[in-house]
This record gives sequence, C-alpha cells and structure tokens, in this order.
Amino acid sequence: MTLTLAIHSSKGGTGKTSIAVNLAVAFAASGKNTCLIDLDLRGPSLCSMFKPRSHFWINDFLSGKCSIKDTLTDIRDEVGTKAHLYLSFSNPEIGEIRDLVSKDRDWQAGALKALMNGKKELAERGLDVIIFDTSPGVEYESINAVAASDMVIIVHNDTSACTSCTEQLITGVYSLLDKKCAIIDNMYHGNCLDLIDKERYGVPILATIPCMCEIATRSKEEVLVHTDPDHMFSKSIVSIKDKIEIM
Repeated sequence: MTLTLAIHSSKGGTGKTSIAVNLAVAFAASGKNTCLIDLDLRGPSLCSMFKPRSHFWINDFLSGKCSIKDTLTDIRDEVGTKAHLYLSFSNPEIGEIRDLVSKDRDWQAGALKALMNGKKELAERGLDVIIFDTSPGVEYESINAVAASDMVIIVHNDTSACTSCTEQLITGVYSLLDKKCAIIDNMYHGNCLDLIDKERYGVPILATIPCMCEIATRSKEEVLVHTDPDHMFSKSIVSIKDKIEIM
C-alpha cells in the first residue's frame, strides 16, 4: 500500500523543504520506491537542488496538460539509492507563479481531483511512498496537498508565531479533514536534553532537531542523508522515517 505524506508548516523558513528532500532520500535508500512532488507552487525550490530532465512541470499536470508520469525525473543513479527516487518539479518562472495566484476555486478543485488521480497512478506504478512538499500556511494548493495525503508532517520552529499558527492548523484544518499528523521541531534553540514532551496539542512529536549553524554554510544541493549519514541531522531524519513507518 502506498503511503502519501504532506510535509507542511504554518510559516515559511522552518526548513520544510530540507526535511522533505532528506526524508525522500532516506525512504529510497531503505528500498522504498519514492516520489517527491514540489507542491510549493508559490515558492518552488526543488529545482535549485536538482536539475529537471522532464519537459513538463507539476503545474502542467495540475492544469490537465500531461500525465503525472510525464513530470517525473528519476535521480536513483545520481544519488545512489537502493530504490527509485522520482522528483516532480514546480515551475519557478515568475510568470507561472503570478498566474497561479490568479487561479480561481474551480481550477483549485480540478487540481485536487488531478492530484488524487495522480496519486492513484503512482501507486499503480509501484510507488511505495509519495511525499508532497507543500506551500506553508493555508493556501489552496497546500490544503489540496493535505487533503490528498494519508498523513501530515508539520515542520515547526521555536517561535511564538509558528507555535500559535501550528495549533490553528491542527485544530482548524487537519482535524476537520480527519488527518493523522505528527510534529517535527526543527532548528530548536533550547536544550534538547531538557525536553520531556512526547506530544503537543495531542499530536506526537517525531523529533526535536537542534539549530545547527554549519548546515546553512553547506551547499544548497547537498542532501545530508546521502553525503553525511553520520551527521546528527541525518540520523534524526532516519529516525523520523522509522517512526513514520510504524505509525
């Protein structure tokens, strides 16, 4: 059975995409055929880390211009994972992003239907894990990703604004959609050894990853799970993957 995860956050700047990319690599490295889809349509960044080899973007699929398989780039050989690792990129052109903002509810409803059909097609192609990297907040496309997922992973950072908005997402969105969810505390500034909370707002905390300044100085194309598996961040990602698999 295919597992579909939405990696979401209430605010930008939480490290959501880094978590999504590393988690996708961790699943593929463990032998799970995995697909990571960049649904952060207003701020796409996956194409800054990897080079698309398809002529179609996920935007084209959502608009009914192609099949979802037409958007896929397999980076299994590039990264060296045990299983296939497919990427589907969002168009980074400013004109495309501007056009997205003007889309009406009918387009968004059609995009959700397309996403559900695409998820089914990927499952039929033997995908074990599908990961949606979403837009932060409550934009239509991020709620579509949440609605199409089996589980939501909330990437949270240690600020009062993020804490307040995360609680609202859990109670006002995920609960209404009846979605299983879990929290990753990322870039935590406190002492992780003092932490005793295993859940927040009734939601399990999968990991608390401390703020590590040296990560910001590394190449933006670097995937730590792949290049530095002994790094604390990499070990946290693998632990998160293992916990997700048994939830």
